[in-house]
Parts: sequence; C-alpha cells; structure tokens
Amino acid sequence: MKKSADAKVFSESLSDRLRERILRGELAPGTQLRQDRIAEEFGTSHIPVREAFIQLEARGFVTIVPNRGAFVSSMTRDEAEELQAMRVALELLALDAALDAFTAADVATARAALDQDAHATEVDQWSKDNWAFHRAIYAPSDKRHLMEALESLWQKADRYLRLVWQLAAYQDTSFAEHTRILAAVEAKDRRLAKRLTKEHITDAGVVMIEALHAHRSK
Repeated sequence: MKKSADAKVFSESLSDRLRERILRGELAPGTQLRQDRIAEEFGTSHIPVREAFIQLEARGFVTIVPNRGAFVSSMTRDEAEELQAMRVALELLALDAALDAFTAADVATARAALDQDAHATEVDQWSKDNWAFHRAIYAPSDKRHLMEALESLWQKADRYLRLVWQLAAYQDTSFAEHTRILAAVEAKDRRLAKRLTKEHITDAGVVMIEALHAHRSK
C-alpha cells in the first residue's frame, strides 16, 4: 500500500514539474512528450510518467493521442473564451455566496495577498498571488465543490493568463482592479463587487485574446 502511495506522490510531483515547464514555455504547444526520455531524466519507470501524462491531460496541459503518444496541448482562442466564460459564471457565483460571510479576518487575508503581489516582479509569483487573492475573496462562501472547481479552472486558465501577466503594464491594471474589488467586498456592496469582478475577468480576456494572437504570430 505504501509503495502504491509513494508512486502516486511521485507521479503528482512529476506532473507538477512538467506543468511548470509548459507554463514557462520550455515545452511549446505541439511538443511530443516522450516517455522514455522523461523516465530516464527523472530516474523512474514508464508507469509514473504515464500517470503524470494522464493528470496533465485532465488539467488541460497535455493531449494524449492513441497510438501516437502525448503532446503539449495547443492554446486556442475558443478555449480561452470558454475558460473566461466559465470564470465569470463560477466566480460570480462564489462571490455572491461569500459576501455575507466575509469577515475582517478574510479582508486581512485578501490584503496580505495584495501586499505580496505589490512586490512581485516575476510571472510565476504574479500567478500565485493572483489566485491567492481571488481564493481569499471566494473562500468564505464555504462551498467546497465550487472552490475545487475554481481551483481546477484556474489551473487550466493559467497558461493563458500568463500571456497577460507578461505585459508588465497590465499587471499594474490588474492590481488596481483587485484593490477596488476588495474595497467593494469589504463594504459588502454586492452589485459593485460583482460588476467589478466581471469587468476584471472580461477585460483581461480581451487582452488575453490579443496576446494569444501575438504569441501565435511569432
């Protein structure tokens, strides 16, 4: 039993490491992921590598083609727009459920994420801080399944959001929008908080599509 559990943990760790390479552009869309090479690099058998591929496919980072192998998934406008629409629907649902339960402690948690973000200079940290802020806003909803769905959604959207965060000027815009959202949530102004959140997501979506087009044109 322990051996099986250790193998699962290793597969998850391998999945995370491959995911980071994809996010950083070290493994470009369309790249074939060869089991033998990865197994050799990480000093393991093919089984944990296959399990890592399956985990990455579930998170939207890898496409497994029967009889051909695993490939880094492409990034498309359709997928970007779908993820954006899902974010609007689920995040407004979580926000609506969280507002009445929001406490001073929750404000402090969200503000701490903002303070961390204010000093971040790298895309990896912006990614972590951005989700930390939004999670702090939605967590008081106490909706476990909804939060799990949002976590999964953010992992899939992360590749696209990083195209936006690579624009340093937009990071300043995002930070200012987060500040206004938190103020509205703290004031329990439901209408304003939901409007600002929706605008925040959709405006980033416009920049995302433009960045995706520029990225694919290179």
